[in-house]
Amino acid sequence: MSTALVSVGIPTYNRPEGLRRTLECIAAQTYPNLEIIVSDNCSPTAETERVTREFMARDARISFFRQTEPIGVSGNYRFVLERAGGEFFMWAADDDEWDPDFVHQCVSGFGADNIVSVMPHMRTLYRVQGNYRAADMPQLAAAQPAAQRMAAFLRCLTPSLFYGLHRREHILFFVTERKWFDFYDCYFVLRLLSKGSIVILEPVLYTAGVDAPVYQVKAAQRYRFFGLDYLNFFRSVSGLIAAAGMTLGERLWLRAKLAFTVARLVLWHEPRFLWQRMPRWR
Repeated sequence: MSTALVSVGIPTYNRPEGLRRTLECIAAQTYPNLEIIVSDNCSPTAETERVTREFMARDARISFFRQTEPIGVSGNYRFVLERAGGEFFMWAADDDEWDPDFVHQCVSGFGADNIVSVMPHMRTLYRVQGNYRAADMPQLAAAQPAAQRMAAFLRCLTPSLFYGLHRREHILFFVTERKWFDFYDCYFVLRLLSKGSIVILEPVLYTAGVDAPVYQVKAAQRYRFFGLDYLNFFRSVSGLIAAAGMTLGERLWLRAKLAFTVARLVLWHEPRFLWQRMPRWR
């Protein structure tokens, strides 16, 4: 079993009970060599710090940082990555849950040098209803060329692969590029797939939590005419395709897949945003 250091970054804001659940899951991991970095994005009360220091009193692997002014969601995610020193890194959101064997299984999944990330199968928990829903996962294989890997992900967009375990050296672009736009998590995964393989493990070891009555897509910012910005995603992924070592035929094929995927996203999301904007009859 590898003994490499695994860094776990927990960006949080004003959700002390969710943070407590996350710290319980991460501190209980069977893989012992962890550093756990909690960054509070300037919560309005001291509850977030109180919960963290309660865990720090019995677990020396945990460190706590409180931002003196809001740095935004992306800034908080970057902060915990910048502080990390492990060979492997993962983000842990304060509304999700992990099986105790999550990190151990993921570390064991790194074999070939071209593997950049590992993620187990997952499910979604709608806490209000108490319902679990199995998630579809892309059909990825370590031997696939980059074009096939990226096409497999475009066929089955799974943003939660963002929360897998990554080789830290392969995700430092997140710190230097400082991009953040709608569907950035999908761009992030596609960028990894353009460079190497992502292994999907069979057991369900990760639960994405939804605390609202229904899943709500959160836009990176407000837009005048559309609910979400699709152009930045399309341009950024097109740039990945252009820079990848592919044949002209593979690039054209993948660009067509990307255009089809973006069209699907528009047709899925925009009617819902339009419905939300419509005045309600009283």
